[in-house]
Amino acid sequence: MAGPTVPEPSEDVEEFMEKVDEVSRLIEGLKAGTISPDYIDSKMEQKKRKEEERQQAEPQRPAGRGHVAALPAPESSGSTAASSDADVDQHAEVAAEAEAERRERAMQKVKELMASRERKLHARVRYEEYVKTQDKSRFGTDYNKWDIWCPEDEEDDIFNSMAPNTPQFKAMEKDIDERHRQMVERRQLAERCRVAGNEAYATKQYSEALRCYQRGIESERTNMALHANAAMAALKMSCFVQAVEHCDKVLSIADFFHNSRKDALVVKALQRRAEAFRALQQHSRAVEDLASAQELEPGNAEVAKQLARARQEDEEARKQRAIARAVAGKGPKSKAGEEGQAAAASTPAGTVEVAGMTVDLGKLGHVERLASQLAPLEPGTSSSGTVRQAEAGAQGGAEAASTSASQSPALPPRGKGGKGAGSSKAGPDAGAGAEQRGPQDSLTTGSTVAEACAGLRQLLKGDDACCVYYRECGGLAHAAARVAKPPPGQPPSDLAPLLLLLNDAAMNDGNLKQLPGLKVLPAVVSALDGSGDAAAAAAAALLCTSVTNEDVRKEVSRLLGAGEGLGRLLRLLAGAMPAVQGVGLALLANCMVDRPTKQAMTAAWRADAGGTAAPGATFRGLLGAPVPVLAEKAAVLLGNMATDAPLRAEMLASHGPELVTELLELATRGLGPSGSGQKGGAEASEAAALRQAAATALFNLTVDEAGQRAVAEAAGGGLTKLYALATAPPPQLDAALSARAAGIVARAAKTAAGAAVLLGLGAVKGMTKAASQALDSLEATASASASTTASAAGSAAPAAPSSGSGLEREAQAALLDAAIRTLTILTTPDDPALAAALADAGGVATLLRAVRLAKLASPAATTSPAAAASTASGSSSGPQGAGESVLANAALCLAGLARRKEYLPALRQADAVPPLVAVAYEGKGNAASKNAAIALARMAADSAMLEKLRELHGIEIIYQYVKP
Repeated sequence: MAGPTVPEPSEDVEEFMEKVDEVSRLIEGLKAGTISPDYIDSKMEQKKRKEEERQQAEPQRPAGRGHVAALPAPESSGSTAASSDADVDQHAEVAAEAEAERRERAMQKVKELMASRERKLHARVRYEEYVKTQDKSRFGTDYNKWDIWCPEDEEDDIFNSMAPNTPQFKAMEKDIDERHRQMVERRQLAERCRVAGNEAYATKQYSEALRCYQRGIESERTNMALHANAAMAALKMSCFVQAVEHCDKVLSIADFFHNSRKDALVVKALQRRAEAFRALQQHSRAVEDLASAQELEPGNAEVAKQLARARQEDEEARKQRAIARAVAGKGPKSKAGEEGQAAAASTPAGTVEVAGMTVDLGKLGHVERLASQLAPLEPGTSSSGTVRQAEAGAQGGAEAASTSASQSPALPPRGKGGKGAGSSKAGPDAGAGAEQRGPQDSLTTGSTVAEACAGLRQLLKGDDACCVYYRECGGLAHAAARVAKPPPGQPPSDLAPLLLLLNDAAMNDGNLKQLPGLKVLPAVVSALDGSGDAAAAAAAALLCTSVTNEDVRKEVSRLLGAGEGLGRLLRLLAGAMPAVQGVGLALLANCMVDRPTKQAMTAAWRADAGGTAAPGATFRGLLGAPVPVLAEKAAVLLGNMATDAPLRAEMLASHGPELVTELLELATRGLGPSGSGQKGGAEASEAAALRQAAATALFNLTVDEAGQRAVAEAAGGGLTKLYALATAPPPQLDAALSARAAGIVARAAKTAAGAAVLLGLGAVKGMTKAASQALDSLEATASASASTTASAAGSAAPAAPSSGSGLEREAQAALLDAAIRTLTILTTPDDPALAAALADAGGVATLLRAVRLAKLASPAATTSPAAAASTASGSSSGPQGAGESVLANAALCLAGLARRKEYLPALRQADAVPPLVAVAYEGKGNAASKNAAIALARMAADSAMLEKLRELHGIEIIYQYVKP
């Protein structure tokens, strides 16, 4: 039986969705102004006409199921109908494109939200694994779990069945837009907070910076950068626990959200957490964090340095714990039963083995008794040059020990009467050791400070356990207090023994780090001058020991840079014994790396009035010292000072000519006319070291034009002597000194006076010969290295490179660079005589050899046709050290020769085009490539070389640098 026509369900839905989409497009077009109301009216008329036609055709449609093709509509006539159809098609295309863009934007938002959801899901899984595998033995509440827990929320329902063309998607599109907007706003707020925090941190407003970072974290909890920055700000505020918490969150985010620790922020977080652990005296945890950071970045020098320091502190803490157990009478903890008894029986009486350390409890008792005697007297008590009784000293020692307990393991309480570590409470062995009487026991009563210090120094030398216990029992604090604030009645002669005692105690790194906190360093700096020669020498020794630690060195540098600190040291250097002067020079050399000392030294040179303790007179006197080692240290210090531009300028402005003259005399002292030494043995070694130090100082001073003029105009033929050093044959002098001398000569050649002196000495010919000799040595070294590598490749064990050959190669490369630079400076003026002198000396061949050798040593060497052609007539391998400077200067020198047509045949015969094309091709716009292009452009005047240039595509390279 036939029934009414029913459309298929899928087609019905599609038709319905098309109508909905069309209505949506029309509404959006009207809102946006892309569709006119006239178009809507024409669309409605067209729809009405189609509906009428469908109704008219309805009786003709047969009954039954399924669709029947609609009858074709009658053709419309007239231009109005055709135009209407064209407008409809055009607007339909625009609406379709707008709809596609809308769907694409919506899907992008959905994808971003889905990515965030995926991260949360992965984090939940890793969180559950973390909960299962966490260490149950750790006490306390793990608040970190709250930060990494991601609760399920209503976002999960959005993604169950979502597609861009479904009604569900369109219904949720507004919610998606809102969620995406909120997410973007949170990220933007977090970034603004990070920038504001960085600005506050840069101005040292650490509290404000931390507040900004925490506000950003509230907006975006999983921002690793904000947590890392907050940890740094907390460190600056000494909020170490808070710093640890922020670093923990960085690591949790990396582990649970990103599932990877390959991030620079992770390394920084480990470093900052280790720093907080160090401040909290948890050294083993600091070592673990820094070891993990080193595994992530093996080549990080800063991490390696921090790890070494943390391990040292961890070892020091281990020693403290071991000594604490020994004093408490616990004995060997690692052994038990018969083994422990056997170990105890095998050790001497009064000695215990704890944590791998052998602790002599008898010596610790002596240390404690002597340390208690040095406790400062109470106000109103006179000492008359003797230390207080042992009973009172024990009480003072207990008070001082309590002050250090906050930073180190606390020791057991000691009994009254000064028995200390050797009392019967420390066990039978300790008691036996305490009953033994040594020479130190005679110092218990009525002994002087000097005698007590001498006894302590005897105990501390070479015994790290005694050094540690000396700090823990309060002895270090007692001695520091007597130096920082001498008690009433203490004679000035006691200062030197106390400083020497502190110096011996500071040989232990843990004791050394306590000095800034004990406020003793200002008094030590003050003792450099005005406290007697013995106290000054001891103060210099203690400061020289102190600067071996970076943190303590910075404090010493600050003290030297403030007030009269540097002035006291300069007065010491001017009038002390040679041994003390050597210690003072070493102290100043170590502190010269810090900005406060450099600034103070610059001010001292600026204010130099010519007094005996002024810098100019002081260092000139040290340079003229009869002890070569002392003069060498002074020259090395001057060379280091000359590396700082402001300080170098002040040195040259106040005493430039005098210093240059002294250094020139030292650099050439003991050399014959040809530059060869006249002495042998140890004396020759000391003289060679002094010459090298003086030459290095001159080299640093000639960076400025004032230093160059001073060398060129120095009396006594100083530049002539340096030229003899630079051009001396290799067997007669070491290459390092020749290279330094050649470098000074090249800088002096920039001045008119220096160029005149050198040209008068025939420097064009001499420097060409020196460059040729350096090339011979470099090529021989490269050939020997290649032979060694080839032979090692065929053997089982490769041959180790020789450090001596490496230093020789570097010196020869520096000599070649200086010689080529001197030739370039001297021949740059368009002087026919100079060009002829260079050509007659074989300069073309030497310069091309330098180009080939330096090009092959350059890391930019390629396999271009030009490079292959240039190596056809050269060596196969180049040495390290010859680089762009040699290439640039040699190419410029060749360009000067190519300026004159009479030298073009020599350049053509030497086949100069291929190596210069290779330099221009490989330089990529540096000075060497530009100079090579200039030389090639001038060589193009020769027809044969022009043809070679075309063959190697050199014309195109020239056009890159030289305009026709």
